Amino acid sequence: MNYQLLVNDKHPIAKTDMEKITLIPVIERNQIFYLEKKVAKQYLKLKRKVLRKTGVIIALDSAYRSIEEQQCLMEEMIQEYGVDYVSNYVAKPYTSEHHTGMAIDLTIYYQGKYLTNNFELEKAYEEFCKIYPFLGHYGFVLRYPKGKESITNIPFEMWHIRYVGVKVAKKLKKRKHVLEQYKRKL
Repeated sequence: MNYQLLVNDKHPIAKTDMEKITLIPVIERNQIFYLEKKVAKQYLKLKRKVLRKTGVIIALDSAYRSIEEQQCLMEEMIQEYGVDYVSNYVAKPYTSEHHTGMAIDLTIYYQGKYLTNNFELEKAYEEFCKIYPFLGHYGFVLRYPKGKESITNIPFEMWHIRYVGVKVAKKLKKRKHVLEQYKRKL
């Protein structure tokens, strides 16, 4: 499995890459999410560590999405947030990292409930900051960090993490790089 597979608006995922992904179910919050097998294992370790060390309860809000699911999500988000918001925050089908099974949108349990929309998530920034120091130990990176918007072409998303492998995650953190910068250097 290529854990550094770059998928974005300039690098759409190929159907052949999608066919190579082995997904397994992860059940949380009475929902079934699908993640690539190793990613699921590492996510569950991350979740336990974050809870034990910070008291923050994280959960999956989104994981693998098919091409059809991505199209439906775009349409739903247009209704909820509008076209301008969606054009900045929601990837078109074939350009979403969620097609890989390696990308996760997190939610957190905050003030007595799981946060359900981006506006609520943005209000819990300090809680999300408690999660970030643990990501690299389990092979994850904050995929769309502040200050890298001109490189990723995606605005800061505090909830979107991506599995790239432990070694690469630590290297990216040390250099303060994103996946696009890592791939350019290969």
